[in-house]
Amino acid sequence: MQPKTLFPIFTTVVSLTCTVLGYHSDHHGSLTHRHLTPRGRDISPPPSRHGTLNFTQTANVTRVLVNNPPINLLTISLISDLYDFLLWTQPGTGRTTPKVVIFSSAIPGFFISHFDLKNLLSNSTNNPTPNDLGPLLKLVHCGRLIQNTTSTAFIAEINGRTYGGGQELSSQMDMRFAGPNALIAQYENSNAFVAEAGGQLNLGPIIGKARAMEHLLASKSIDAKSGTEFGLFNRNFGSERELRSEVDALAARIGLFPQSSLNDTKFSLGFMSPTAKMVDEQIERMAMIAEEEPWHQDIVVETLASSDESKNDFEQNIPNSVVQALYAQELAKMGDKAKNAILDAGRQRGW
Repeated sequence: MQPKTLFPIFTTVVSLTCTVLGYHSDHHGSLTHRHLTPRGRDISPPPSRHGTLNFTQTANVTRVLVNNPPINLLTISLISDLYDFLLWTQPGTGRTTPKVVIFSSAIPGFFISHFDLKNLLSNSTNNPTPNDLGPLLKLVHCGRLIQNTTSTAFIAEINGRTYGGGQELSSQMDMRFAGPNALIAQYENSNAFVAEAGGQLNLGPIIGKARAMEHLLASKSIDAKSGTEFGLFNRNFGSERELRSEVDALAARIGLFPQSSLNDTKFSLGFMSPTAKMVDEQIERMAMIAEEEPWHQDIVVETLASSDESKNDFEQNIPNSVVQALYAQELAKMGDKAKNAILDAGRQRGW
């Protein structure tokens, strides 16, 4: 394949970051304290434009069911619906915003999967403008909205695979609870990328630098039990029913209390999250990588050739399926024992 410069989006994202995404500059560089308007009438979010999100409203809690078959891939449609919904959660005059938002999945075996790689090879991602961010910039902004919306607590109810961009979003939520099938992988390093939408920067503060280095550099997965031990999950539960019941009870309890207290608590703890400047700088570094190493596009093409981004063995077994597809020649030179040891090193507690 003829070498190409991959992803023009990376070269324009830095200049658009402050002007388009509305990043705020304060002592932290990330969070702006929300001045809440007087309580207005309760409303439910409008239906998602592309039908990838379903909403249930109970008192002060909004439950968001992610439904983008077959694997909740972060397609243009799903990212657009997430972006629209998160904009809706912003405080406004004359209406009440939810105190708690719970994200869960309608797709068995998957929570939110990775960014749709086809977008990286299409014009839909390139040349973002202030009027059309494009899917990758919208994904970055979704994470920023989750962290900056201090009037709402966001909870990830995870009972399936959470890969790449999906993990970047969940790591920026305020709490994460796991069911027995929860499996997280920030696998971008094996694909010659980095988790530049906030996942890499957020994982370190959550589970510690050493563990984050292990799982990011080796593209290792983390299951429910280990994730709870590491602090990635608040708690893990033995069944999906117990997971939902406990999360609902917690959200209902939080929903009883004044929103002003929630607002100040989330704002006060914002210092523990990466600053906007840190995210901007990482995006800029990724732009440099894409400029200097144009063979990235070949890797995307090769990955797509191994997976049609459907509910197949490749997607079910990320990150090891990526390693086997992209590094087959290197693995073939090894003996079975060495090769199996490398693949086993990518699993966590039997995954």
